[in-house]
Amino acid sequence: MTTRRVWAIALCVREGLANARAGRWLSLGIVVSVAWLTAGIGIANALDVQSLVTGERAWIDAGGYTFVVEFPSSNDVRTPLDAATCDGLSGVDGIDASFAVAMRNATLEPASAPGTVASAFSVSPGVFQFLGVKPVIGAAVILTQGANDRTGLVDGERTAFTSRPYDDTTVSEREFATVVTADTTMLGEQHQGSYLIPGLLSLGADACYVRTDAAHVDAVEGYLAGALGQGANAAVVRPRLSANTYGVDFATAYQDRVLQWSWLAGGLVLAAIWAIIQWMRRARMAIYATFGAPPRARLAMQVTEWVVLGGMGAAWGWGIGIAFSLGLGAEAAIALGQVTGQILALWFVASLAALLIGLLPVGTLLDTLKDRT
Repeated sequence: MTTRRVWAIALCVREGLANARAGRWLSLGIVVSVAWLTAGIGIANALDVQSLVTGERAWIDAGGYTFVVEFPSSNDVRTPLDAATCDGLSGVDGIDASFAVAMRNATLEPASAPGTVASAFSVSPGVFQFLGVKPVIGAAVILTQGANDRTGLVDGERTAFTSRPYDDTTVSEREFATVVTADTTMLGEQHQGSYLIPGLLSLGADACYVRTDAAHVDAVEGYLAGALGQGANAAVVRPRLSANTYGVDFATAYQDRVLQWSWLAGGLVLAAIWAIIQWMRRARMAIYATFGAPPRARLAMQVTEWVVLGGMGAAWGWGIGIAFSLGLGAEAAIALGQVTGQILALWFVASLAALLIGLLPVGTLLDTLKDRT
């Protein structure tokens, strides 16, 4: 490239900046259009992803990555699971916590809250880690959601509990125990409103609850059937909640989002706006071509104008998108990631289109007159 051409392109870049300043209202319209279009797409994606994240967290808290392991019933014959094996699964890679549970042939009632009798379940010590509560030394009773609401007992309180058997083979027993309150949502409805009594399950367990995470869910599901089985009899492993319990399959929800391609649509809209503006200015480009401005120089002029006006609009839109996303409840990391990512992708598409538009051939004034005649 000769020195003359370099100077010509430099002058056209300067001319592009002058054009951006000269057409103030049109330039302002371009900046505003870019700003609000990019901001709107960024905000919509941030709120959409935040909604999915919130829903997935609620699903996980309710037992989304929790498995319930049991032996199939056969003629009402109980086949117990090994409680110690179940409780020890928490040491396996990919398993966060586990505990065994067995139905007691008795009800339990706190002395300080008469009339709150409910079913009692024996659970293995792993229940403390599973529910995320501090282990208690000595006798303890864990109150599930319903029982917690009825009794009015507080965490750490020590009170007497009366155990009454369902039949008359044994007499009622009374024992002091420490009350433990916990969020037991992930245990399912069958245990809500009951009392959980931690201890060793010498007679085996009815079921084993196992919690894992998204990275290990498939491997853990396949492992549990054999780990808790007996010989050739594999245990039955079922998820505590199905993947679409809330009407959404969270495994593919992000990839299936309707808004995931909004950056492309926004980029094409901006490209169409820029193309219309350049079509309206074709006479001006013809003047530059008439006075000898080469294609590279005209391209540099148009791209410079787009970079200045579009860049100002995108930066403004980014600020608007972040502010509104945070104000409407999106988390900072989600707002920053979605708004920034969408605007960068949109900007790339629009800039590529602006470059292609600048490469379109432009005739001289003489060519324009010939076309009109």
